Amino acid sequence: MFPSKVPRVFVLASTVLLFLVTYTTLHLYHRVPPSYPAADPQILPIQDAIIPEGQSDVNHVVAADIITDILTPTIITPVPSPTSKDEEPAWKLKTDNALSQPSAQPTILSDDTAAGDKSGEEEHQQPLPDPKLCSKELEFLVRSSIDLGLTERVHYVRRYIKPIFSDTANRDDIANITEPLVKGEIEIDLYQCGDVIIPQSESIKLVVPKPYPRTKLSHLMFGVATDYKRLNDSIVPFTHWISGTGAKLVAVVTDAKDKSPEDIKRLQRSFEIADIDVTLVKPISGDFSTSQNHFAVLINMLQQDSPDTQWYGLIDDDTFFPNLKPLSDSLAMLDHKTDAYVGALSEDFQSVRSFGFMAFGGAGAFLSAPLAKKLSDQALQCIHDATTKEGDTILRDCVYSNSKAKLTILPGLYQQDLRDDASGFFEAGLKPLNLHHWKSWYKAPVEKMAKAAKLCGDCFLQRWRFGNDTVFSNGFSIVKYPDGVESVNLQLMEGTWGKADSKDFDFSLGPLRQPYPADQKKSYKLRGAEFTESGDLRQLYVRTADTSKDEDELDQVIELIWQRH
Repeated sequence: MFPSKVPRVFVLASTVLLFLVTYTTLHLYHRVPPSYPAADPQILPIQDAIIPEGQSDVNHVVAADIITDILTPTIITPVPSPTSKDEEPAWKLKTDNALSQPSAQPTILSDDTAAGDKSGEEEHQQPLPDPKLCSKELEFLVRSSIDLGLTERVHYVRRYIKPIFSDTANRDDIANITEPLVKGEIEIDLYQCGDVIIPQSESIKLVVPKPYPRTKLSHLMFGVATDYKRLNDSIVPFTHWISGTGAKLVAVVTDAKDKSPEDIKRLQRSFEIADIDVTLVKPISGDFSTSQNHFAVLINMLQQDSPDTQWYGLIDDDTFFPNLKPLSDSLAMLDHKTDAYVGALSEDFQSVRSFGFMAFGGAGAFLSAPLAKKLSDQALQCIHDATTKEGDTILRDCVYSNSKAKLTILPGLYQQDLRDDASGFFEAGLKPLNLHHWKSWYKAPVEKMAKAAKLCGDCFLQRWRFGNDTVFSNGFSIVKYPDGVESVNLQLMEGTWGKADSKDFDFSLGPLRQPYPADQKKSYKLRGAEFTESGDLRQLYVRTADTSKDEDELDQVIELIWQRH
């Protein structure tokens, strides 16, 4: 009997085992979501991004925002792509050292491709606010809160501004608005705000300059030297000021030898999408440093110029222009047909003592066409004879060795050698032609800040006084002074940055006033800005909660909506 029962035991055991395996599998994996292929990234064709002549400024502004939005999620991550030794690189040097244009549209990496496989990670991440759970008019706030890392609940104020455009507006006058700016505060849960009712108030009328007229600036050419990654990271801020202007950009990719043809094609295509007229070139010499290439790019610029080119600007990759029109107007006051060497000193006299009297590179060095041609012919010799490797110093010495030109200081250009907290500079009511060091020596979202310049030209950083205690610096901050605005001398710049008390800044920015105590200066800094489809400008000014003192403290947000129509 025993042998005859053995198969039955095994059959029973096998059945039980099969049942347990099946049950366990279903129990453990029934919640695994299906896998869907990622959609191809949508790329705006260049012809759709360009605004035809004659359309309104509002549409032009919105289109520029669309370009920025498209570029932001498609920042390129270099992907090595080996080529055959017998295959001629698609971006080999031409006779003019330019990297040739790609013959076909490259594949732009999607976010999923660039980020890699992150399946399984999302289960452990903190849920993010969902704009769909809030009213449409709070969508911008909720969407921005994700990038800004706002607290789950915020104190929120909304005010509407009606710009009154004027040809005679005294932009430097600090107009006094009797009513308070910050009022009607409510508390909003960013995770559940579908039934929020925002208090309504009348629009505030502010007199501002008219928008800059749309003009072609093909007489301007810019040269920059930087590595592949930094150049790629610069596309969005470059788009703000050079896209669609007709001005040309020549960029030396300092590490081009380490990149594949596909990498260069992607970078070129990204500039094309942004409607930037760019020529990418390899370094003239593999032995040149980035600073030496900063000067040597002038040779490449002369190979790409046209009879219309009047000014050649050598800039850093973090030189930023709120708008090119004021720069063009300022240069137009000089004679571009004579030898002209134009720029600005450092604001820090210690730097001037160390490096000398020259056009500092972050503010930009601008050469008239005749002088640029002279220096281009002697550029390699100037680099060879130089006693320093700093590009702006080589340029100065080359100018003085080959011409009678001397430095012309152009008011409004700034090197911005200001470390850490540059708020005193931005709250002084200046009209800067350029900004610099905004992502290294100090941090500021300049592309978002300068959207104000697209709406009302010189109103960027224009100041207004509200009530007795508030000063609004358009595009940078809203500041409330508990002791009242009368306690502040608004005619003097506040020395908020490092070494401001050294007196080395007095010759350029001063005399300075002492920094206001941080605990007595309630500042809301601009952290978000975008144009709506109708052309309105929405700005978010944020005061971050100090949770080290009170873990229950909430972020405070003031949203200003500039009503274009």
